[in-house]
Amino acid sequence: MTADIVDVCVIGSGASGSTVAHEIAQRGLRVLLLEEGRALPPGASLASVQNGMDSALVQSAAGTLTPFGRPWTVCALGGGMTLYAGIAFRCRAIDFDARAHVARDALDPSWPIDYTELRPFYDELERRVGVARLAGADPLEPPSDPPVLPPHKYSVQGQLIADAGARLGRLPFPTPLAINSIPYRGRPACRCEGPCNEHLCPSGARADARSPFRGIALPPGALTIALGSKAVRIELGNVSRADAVEWVDTLNRQRARVRARCVVLAGNAVQSAALLLRSAQQAAPNGIGNASGMVGSGISFKISGYVTGRTTLNPPTTPQSGHPFSTVAVSDHYLDDEAPSGLGGMIYEASQPERTDSGEIRLRLHFLAADQPMRNNAVRLATSRDGLGLPKIILDYRTHPLDKRRLGYLSRHASNLLAEAGVKQIDYQDSNYQFGSGHLHGGCRAGIDPTQSVVDRWGRVHDIDNLYVADGGFFPYAGGVNPTFTIQANALRIARRIVTQLT
Repeated sequence: MTADIVDVCVIGSGASGSTVAHEIAQRGLRVLLLEEGRALPPGASLASVQNGMDSALVQSAAGTLTPFGRPWTVCALGGGMTLYAGIAFRCRAIDFDARAHVARDALDPSWPIDYTELRPFYDELERRVGVARLAGADPLEPPSDPPVLPPHKYSVQGQLIADAGARLGRLPFPTPLAINSIPYRGRPACRCEGPCNEHLCPSGARADARSPFRGIALPPGALTIALGSKAVRIELGNVSRADAVEWVDTLNRQRARVRARCVVLAGNAVQSAALLLRSAQQAAPNGIGNASGMVGSGISFKISGYVTGRTTLNPPTTPQSGHPFSTVAVSDHYLDDEAPSGLGGMIYEASQPERTDSGEIRLRLHFLAADQPMRNNAVRLATSRDGLGLPKIILDYRTHPLDKRRLGYLSRHASNLLAEAGVKQIDYQDSNYQFGSGHLHGGCRAGIDPTQSVVDRWGRVHDIDNLYVADGGFFPYAGGVNPTFTIQANALRIARRIVTQLT
């Protein structure tokens, strides 16, 4: 094995990893970015790349382990942002301290930071990336700088949903999207050229993991990206410092080793927890950062589902063949005394491409909410091995009874919205969130108490001076909105801290 030396080794190139790597590299520090996947080919979709991604083991109804778990959003250069829908909500104030709304047997959901501390990083990212939204339209929108882009127009489906919501006394609003509604910072406006969610953006109008740093030159040699490179183990130099990362080339199975002054985990909530557990050694017999047994615990996927049905267009209209996946959202049921525990979630349009000549159109709504952070919902390692000879990942997850009631509450309200829009036959679609999803949180949860968390308020592993977690694993509570924008904002905050420490 070779042994290079860098200032920072970042593991994962998605929303958090790209943010950390570019922010640190532009300061002149030498960064190695390890990415297990490779660049997606033109025309790629989630369906076309899923078979190439490793699965995790989950429990079947019979209690046996089956390989249907989803420990990835997308395993590729750029991570899940290559194929995401561009939905760019900010977490609400309640998401940072939901102690009044979680089950008694849940872990502490409070973050060691609040919205006011994260707001400057949200605002900065929004200026860099461009988020199309309508200020003040979301009743629960937290304080922010003025929008830099106007909102996208409602799709035909979105307009039907918005009109129905208004008749029910709800306050529908344009879904905030990291998709250009007008040209912005060298990227074109969305031209609605085809399907959006789970597909590559054909025009570049949708932001990706690289977008915050587009146009920012890096010092020569500051950033090296190693594709097809899976981090398999972190080595400690002593009980309180990480010294090196061992990684394997996924094609030739050759192993290598890089020494680093600082190591940042940014693979995703599942992968980062698994790496810490795989890194058991004499100074950390149960895995790095796992003295209290918290690594992997509190994994959250968000409870979610879909309702769908067809309605008649009057007058008949031909819907556009391409438009953003979501153009309208409803947050009226986020904080609601009628919701079990008083905390519900978000409902928004989740349209799929459709052509129709019949005068009918299909409406589809996605509803989601933060799940209870439970100690026994955890990432674990199996005794069986994968193709690289590493322990397979187990996603040990069960839906809390409170969350089942909350899911039913949201499903009823989403169904009422479709019924008001004229849908006669409403079908429920399971998202299979319990097997993992595009929303991965927890597992390296942040907190003040080292016995109940893995990292501190800066993402630093409690007992290791130079090891950080910058991905969704940081979240002690998932929050009820899509996490990507929050992951990026928090990663930028952590990156600035690392630069301060190293320089």
